[in-house]
Amino acid sequence: MPRVRFDLEARRPYLVQAFTGAEYDRRVAALCAGMAREGLDALVVYASAASPSAVAYLTNYAPAFGNAFVVVRRDGRMAVATDAVLHAEPMHSMIWTCRVADVRVALGPVYGGAVDEVAALAADAAGAGSRVGLAGTAQLPQPLYAALASRLPDLRPADALLAAARLWKSDEEIATMRTAGRAADAAMEAALGALAAGVEETAVAAAAVHRLLALGAREAFATCVVGGVQAGLKHGVPRRRALEPGEMVFVDLGASCDGYMSDLSRCTMVGPARGPGRDLLNVGLDLYRAGLEVMGPGRTIDDVSRALLEVVRGTPYEPYYCPGGFGHGIGMSVIEVPGLFMGNTTELRPRMTVAYEPMVVIEGLGTGVVEDTLLITETGYERLTQYPVVTWS
Repeated sequence: MPRVRFDLEARRPYLVQAFTGAEYDRRVAALCAGMAREGLDALVVYASAASPSAVAYLTNYAPAFGNAFVVVRRDGRMAVATDAVLHAEPMHSMIWTCRVADVRVALGPVYGGAVDEVAALAADAAGAGSRVGLAGTAQLPQPLYAALASRLPDLRPADALLAAARLWKSDEEIATMRTAGRAADAAMEAALGALAAGVEETAVAAAAVHRLLALGAREAFATCVVGGVQAGLKHGVPRRRALEPGEMVFVDLGASCDGYMSDLSRCTMVGPARGPGRDLLNVGLDLYRAGLEVMGPGRTIDDVSRALLEVVRGTPYEPYYCPGGFGHGIGMSVIEVPGLFMGNTTELRPRMTVAYEPMVVIEGLGTGVVEDTLLITETGYERLTQYPVVTWS
């Protein structure tokens, strides 16, 4: 048994909430309204250390390892069950960050006690013959799902319910994402300031990460800096490789502030931009600007896609344009709904946040892309990342 108390009163001296109590109450209320519409009596929300946002969204608690569940009753009452407990002490395992009073910990096998606690909580919340939803199925390991399903036979997927609640950002969430955007801008400034012939890719990435940490932010994802022919494959891992004059470089980074993300990428060349590389950079800039012309409420994602396609249609760059993905929703996870791709008729609406990155990628040469995190507003959009879009001379 734990020696250190972990009830809510014991947690209060250490508990620092990322948002106000009213903001968390708003989230729970929105989720409960969705549960009522779907006829659900209880909702089980799953998250792991690899993707903790679903649980953190409701509880302020992000498991550092292992598994965590929130059981939400239709009346808004919640309980947390987790096996993310180091050396049998929940208070040594970040549980002091949890704002929910009812916390159940499993000190046994990873796939053991937490499921028993969740099943008991859900059954108590919903009652016999009730409907229980499950959110977080994309991350849920199969053994855990099988164990839950055997105890809760009426368990049904409810990922869309949680995704819908998270789609529209509140004023507090937007303010936090602005902070994450500014941190990403500063990190990009540090990265491009360090970029020069003879400097290793890892050193450029290190400059960005150091700036993030100095600002009190964290990486939203592993910082990407790739030069040379690898820049024509877009994403990659920085190497102990010195950048060479005249080659293209792709930099992709993001900041995490209080659990909310930004996503920012820029392309450039080492030294003066000349030849095919400069042309590719300009095409990426033209794409970015063309999509922004139609970015705003009432337009569909496919409307933006069509505007992008017109930029490259009939040009030598058309075969290298990537219509299958020119961005994604973003929030507490780097990739959320809506997906930005051709044929998606989802309508853009105020308070949506997206990472917008139309791109042309040419193997052996490089990538032409300008990526920013955007907030859809009542009149158009706001750039939450604001680093200059022209990064070459």
